[in-house]
Amino acid sequence: MENLYLHIPTFDELDYRQKILGQEDTMSYNKGYNLLTENYNNETGCIDFSKKYWDKWYAKWILESTDRYYAYIVESNTDDFVGEVCFYYEEEEKLYRIGIVIESVHRGKGYCSKGLIKLADVAFNEFNIKRLRNVIPLDRKYAIKGHKKAGFKEICIEKNEVTLDLSNEDYLGIKFI
Repeated sequence: MENLYLHIPTFDELDYRQKILGQEDTMSYNKGYNLLTENYNNETGCIDFSKKYWDKWYAKWILESTDRYYAYIVESNTDDFVGEVCFYYEEEEKLYRIGIVIESVHRGKGYCSKGLIKLADVAFNEFNIKRLRNVIPLDRKYAIKGHKKAGFKEICIEKNEVTLDLSNEDYLGIKFI
């Protein structure tokens, strides 16, 4: 895990987020979900994150981020960005949901599980969060495997999706093994 760190991007570094959200091979997992946002392409799964969206997004996710966290995953040896992670409070469920995107050219290198462990470290130690959750379609087997490798436990399977949770207690058990 020493080969990764999390980096909260500066405003000018949002071009990396723009790049990966526009890559069809990176975002193909996201297609067909009919997300109800103007900048989502249902055919490709891509999200238009052109500069006109940056100010509002940056204010919400970085500047005013009391109930959320966002960072790039960075490869320490090269300082290259390899993906992004986040968590945010979901009022309806009264819990923190997470997100992770690994750029397609960097998949299969263990960055998913390592990035999730780094994210959990921030959530549990800096934000004092008790539980993180992600809901993943069952056909995304590598994503599920990466979450389980990071200590997430399967809570349930409904509607072809698996709910995976990581508690503070489970995380502490992994951290000290």
